[in-house]
Amino acid sequence: MTWAEFNEVVRTYLLVDAERKGKGVQNYIDRMIVASVIDLQRYVASLRNNQVKHYSTSSLVEPDPTDLSGVNAEDLDAHQGTFNEGKTRIKQVVVRRIPTDDNNQDVSRYFYPNVTPWESRFLLIDGPVLERTVNMPGRITFGDTTFITAPKLLEEEALYLYYEGERHFTPYGKATEEELADPVVFDELVAKASADYVKGHLSREVDNDLVQYQSYFEMYIKDRSQIFINENEYASSSAEQIISSGIGGAGFVVG
Repeated sequence: MTWAEFNEVVRTYLLVDAERKGKGVQNYIDRMIVASVIDLQRYVASLRNNQVKHYSTSSLVEPDPTDLSGVNAEDLDAHQGTFNEGKTRIKQVVVRRIPTDDNNQDVSRYFYPNVTPWESRFLLIDGPVLERTVNMPGRITFGDTTFITAPKLLEEEALYLYYEGERHFTPYGKATEEELADPVVFDELVAKASADYVKGHLSREVDNDLVQYQSYFEMYIKDRSQIFINENEYASSSAEQIISSGIGGAGFVVG
């Protein structure tokens, strides 16, 4: 499920509340959906532990010259992206190349770039950058809010970062197409809980109905508790299973 699809499911559970009119109401709903998943991540550890963010050529840029002071920044075979999820642990970096008529692939291929310390990013940029292969999967380095990877992604490639940490999403109405397409680890039960959270706050802030607010909030607490029980009872998500073969058991910390 993507962030856009999750928002659509939440609004399905909101029923008539999804179409509420009034100044700022729709923006308030978008922000309450974000607030609900932040609260759920803080209560249910597994929702923090299996985050994923993806990038394509449209969401990456040429490296910022300010990060390359003293280095020739022309004609670099490297991409730079934004990763500003503070206090996170990267579990795995994956480049997926999908089949096209030009690359003669029948199935997708997966590459696992080597991680280079940010302090050594100049070596990554100045060193020879060869075509991405299984034996030479490329390199990536992380700063506080950005990363640089070489070689550049191809049009048929996407970069996935699997990590653990609390994620603060951009509200639906203000999110870019790339942000809306980001995969999320939330399911239908999380969407139902999010909807009850939103309904409760609408009852309190818009309708000034504290009785209805209390009713919805009690439903939300039950939803949240059930999600907690389910996550503890069942095996880790498929994302966690993929991560298990990643860059080492401990990963590394960004921010």
